[in-house]
Amino acid sequence: MEDQSDHDHDQGHFHFLPPLDNPLFVHHDISQILVPPSPPIIVLEHPPLDPLANSAATQALEPLPTLPDLQDPDDEVDPAITGLHPMALSNANPMSLGPENPHAMQFLELWEWQSHADVQLRAMGPVPSRRQIHRLARNCPPRVEYGQLRGDEYDFQGISWRDLGVTRHAARCRRMASFRNYVNRPNSDSLLNSSADRLLQPVENYVRFKSMDIRRDVRLLHFQLRNILGVASRTRVFYPSFTSIRELDPTKGRDKAAMRFDSQTDAHISTMTASDDILIAGGFYGTYRYRYLDSSAGGLEAHEGRLTNHYSGITNHVQIHSSRHSSTPLAAFASNDYGFRIVDLASNKVMSEIMYDFALNCSALSPDMRLRAMVGDHQNVLITDAETGEVLQDLEGHRDFGFACDWAPDGWTVATGNQDRSIRIWDARKWKNSKGESTSVAVVRTEMAGARSLRFSPLGSGKRLLVAAEEADFVNLIDAQMFNTRQTVDIFGELGGIAFADGGHDLIALSCDLSRGGVVRLERCDTGAEDNFSYAQRKYREREGWRTPGYDWMQSPEQIVAAPRSQQSLTQKRRRAAMLENWTF
Repeated sequence: MEDQSDHDHDQGHFHFLPPLDNPLFVHHDISQILVPPSPPIIVLEHPPLDPLANSAATQALEPLPTLPDLQDPDDEVDPAITGLHPMALSNANPMSLGPENPHAMQFLELWEWQSHADVQLRAMGPVPSRRQIHRLARNCPPRVEYGQLRGDEYDFQGISWRDLGVTRHAARCRRMASFRNYVNRPNSDSLLNSSADRLLQPVENYVRFKSMDIRRDVRLLHFQLRNILGVASRTRVFYPSFTSIRELDPTKGRDKAAMRFDSQTDAHISTMTASDDILIAGGFYGTYRYRYLDSSAGGLEAHEGRLTNHYSGITNHVQIHSSRHSSTPLAAFASNDYGFRIVDLASNKVMSEIMYDFALNCSALSPDMRLRAMVGDHQNVLITDAETGEVLQDLEGHRDFGFACDWAPDGWTVATGNQDRSIRIWDARKWKNSKGESTSVAVVRTEMAGARSLRFSPLGSGKRLLVAAEEADFVNLIDAQMFNTRQTVDIFGELGGIAFADGGHDLIALSCDLSRGGVVRLERCDTGAEDNFSYAQRKYREREGWRTPGYDWMQSPEQIVAAPRSQQSLTQKRRRAAMLENWTF
């Protein structure tokens, strides 16, 4: 994450094979969008456009209405209705910014407002009704389930596009034309002829929508850091709110406080995660707080600590893992002061501190706990010794700063996501070619913005997947064996993270939109696809030798059964094997 003291303001739903019984799920061919890119949208109290400065044809239009008031002093302060992001209500760091793209209701208001001054925009088709936008902002369902979906009449964010007077497809086209992907290096996200980036076809069907619990109190405080979701199980999902961390049960829609803070300042959370029994959060001021979820003592008692006193000590990322030599739980913190620290959660003491040449934004530990992948405020990817911190590989290829990485259960597949809108796949068995050049085995281009969160599917969960959450709107589910196809799930709003639950059967995504944000629960629906897969040894071309045969992360079901990290029990595997012949799917 860039140092905010040097911040430059100038720099810088579902999309899959549609179920036959649901008209909501349709393909949107984004490649056919011919809408010219719009300039960055900046929401001001006074309109940045002057219709009187336009041509005579524009002057003949009806008078330009004023922008909707962002806040009425007589109204109750509701961020979803006022249009203010929590960053505007209480800034964690005066030099840091919230998301610079408008949230869902602001996007609709700006679309309607700009149509009065833009002849081309009005000629392209209907625009949303201002009255219906205001009604939509105030009337929000707490929960939407699969059976309630009615296409454009009612989507999984509880939005009736028909009442707004537009189609969801038209709204998606407008959103993509006006969205600004943040970059630190100018034009790094441009698709050049020499680039190996590949936009995959959205032809797969891995997950389906299960439910969405809409919450207006999700607190996203930094426009670059998007790992603020913790998932301990399918019934325990955590997200940051104004003065607490909330715990939500997506199966029932019930929530409660999981960790309380004395004030909003104390609750300035920049990163968060959860394991089966630990919830941990890092803050803007070099502090962290964690608690044991199943503590016999009960209550919400938490342990606190400080990593650094540096003025730019924002905690950018945290990963919980066990020690390589014992079962002691450890927390690996990547900080904005260029430091990487390991904390022993059993004793609440910093075990090691290693300083690097740039701020680190994300890290991922290899399954054997020997190596660690790191990305940060540099275009290169670091592969380090997990214990000593020594840099073993410095991988080139990305064109901008990195904010996401993950290490696959097979032990050698690594994914990194940067602001250049590319996701690079690396093979730990061959980081570089014979010329010493960094070699990524695949480069996937994102749909609209840079990938801010990456997760490989767990071992034993079925078809191997790589899930990539972009800065906003799009969650991509990529075939993690061939890296040539994907499924996309699109939602209107900034994204705060993704995580698997229930052994990989559920996928949880956090939307941070002020009016239609919340916790989205998706479930795997591709189990039957295994019936058409054969584990017979396949021959690959020499350049594809890095690919591993197998449906899951190992070459055969026997290996998956034997793997200690498998998400399915040995009994389940044996029972399934007994029903099949020759391990043929």
